[in-house]
Amino acid sequence: MIDADQLLDCIRKGTNAVVISHEKEATKRLFSAVRGYIDNMEVKPAVSIDSANEIKFPKRGSSYYIGTAGQKAFGRGDTVDRAHLSEADFYDDLERILNGIGEATEYGQIDIETTPNGRREVYDLWQKAKAGLSSFTPIFIPWFIDQDYSVDNFTEKERQGLSASVREMIDMPDEEFIKTLTEEEKAFRVRAEKEWECEGVKITLGMIKWRRYKIWDKGAMFFQEYPEDDVSCFLQSGRTVFSQILTLPNRRIPLDSLEKWGTDKDRYELKQRMLYAGIDCAEGTLTGDAHVFSVIDIEVGTGKAHVIFEMHSNEPIDIFDTKVAKVVKDSGCKFMIGVEKNGLGIAHINKLRALNIQVHEWVTSGTNRPVMISDIEEAYRKQELIETYPEAENEARDMEYDSTNKADHKKGKHDDRVFSRAIAWQMRMVPIPGITFI
Repeated sequence: MIDADQLLDCIRKGTNAVVISHEKEATKRLFSAVRGYIDNMEVKPAVSIDSANEIKFPKRGSSYYIGTAGQKAFGRGDTVDRAHLSEADFYDDLERILNGIGEATEYGQIDIETTPNGRREVYDLWQKAKAGLSSFTPIFIPWFIDQDYSVDNFTEKERQGLSASVREMIDMPDEEFIKTLTEEEKAFRVRAEKEWECEGVKITLGMIKWRRYKIWDKGAMFFQEYPEDDVSCFLQSGRTVFSQILTLPNRRIPLDSLEKWGTDKDRYELKQRMLYAGIDCAEGTLTGDAHVFSVIDIEVGTGKAHVIFEMHSNEPIDIFDTKVAKVVKDSGCKFMIGVEKNGLGIAHINKLRALNIQVHEWVTSGTNRPVMISDIEEAYRKQELIETYPEAENEARDMEYDSTNKADHKKGKHDDRVFSRAIAWQMRMVPIPGITFI
C-alpha cells in the first residue's frame, strides 16, 4: 500500500521516491510489485528509464528507485520526497540510515514498517511516537485484524501436514473446545474485542485454535511474528527477567475518584479489605526517575491480586506525597503502605507521616533485592498478580539479567513501576497495624 501510494505521487506530481529494505533481494521484491502495478494499469505512464533499480517518469520529472540498508550514508546529497523503510527493525544501523534519509526528506514523508525485532531502535522510536515526542505517527496492526488467521481457512492439504495432536485440537467441537480455554486465552479474547471494537473485530474459536497451534509451534516468538499488542511484540533480546505478564487495563479502580466506580456494594466490599501499596521514591525532577505509588488488591476467596491503581509523577516530593495522602484519605480504604527508605525515601516518609499517613519503612538491600524481583516475577508468571498498566509491563520487559546474574533495567530505561509493585507485594507479609491513617 505504501509503495502504491508513492507510485501515484510519482505519476501525479514531481516526486523522488525510494524504497529500502534490510536486504537486497527483499528490496527487489518490493520494487517488482511497483513494476507490477504499472504493468497492470489500463493507461500506463510514460517512463524514460526502466531498469532493475530505477524508474523515471519524464512527464512529471519524477523518479522511483531502490536502496538497501547496507548502503553507506544513504540519502545524503539527495532530495527525497517519499521514502519507504521496510522491515526497518532488521537494519544493522537504523540510526545511520534515518540520519541520512532524514536529511534528504526534510520536507518529505518517511514511512517505516516492520515486524518487531527485540527492544532496539524501532522500539525506542515507537515509544517516542506514542508519547508524542516524535514527528512520526504510530500505527499498530495486530494479527487478528485479518480474520483469515483461523483454522477454519485451512485446506485439507494443510490439515494433513499437521501433527495428530494439532489436528485433534483443531477438530474438537466448539462446545468441548470452549471448556479447554485458558484464563489467558479468555482474557485475550475479551481484550482484543474491546480494544478493537471500532474495527468490528470478533475473535472466533477458529482464530483461537489457530493462535494456540502457532504458540505451540513458535513459543514466545509468536508474539513477535504475530503481534497482539505493542508491549508483548517487542521481545527482550537478552536474558529477560519477566517473561509472562497478563495485563488487563479494565481491572483498574479509580481510587482518586472512587465514588464514580462500581456500585455501593463494590465500594463497601473494597473498603473492608486491606490494600497493599508500595512507593518507589525519586527526587522529583523532570529529567530524573519518577515517584510511583502502586496499589494491589487481593480478591477474597480466589486470592487473585490486581494492580488496581497507580500514581506516576516527576513532581516535587511534597506535591506527590500530598496527592498520595489525599487518595488514601478520600478513598476511605485501608492501606498497608511500604515506602522505600533508601536515599530520598526518608524525605517521603517524613512528609507522609507529617500528613498523618502511617507507612512501613522498607529498605531495598543487596540481599532482599533479588528476592523481591523473584517474588514478583513468580506472581506475574503464575498470574497470581494481574497487571493493569501496559506502561508497567513495558518497564518489566526492559529488565535483563546481566553477566553477574543481577536483574537490572537497560541503559536509558526505568524500573520505578517495577519496584513500587515489588514493595507492595512484600507488604502482604507485614503484620497489619491497628490504625492505617489518622
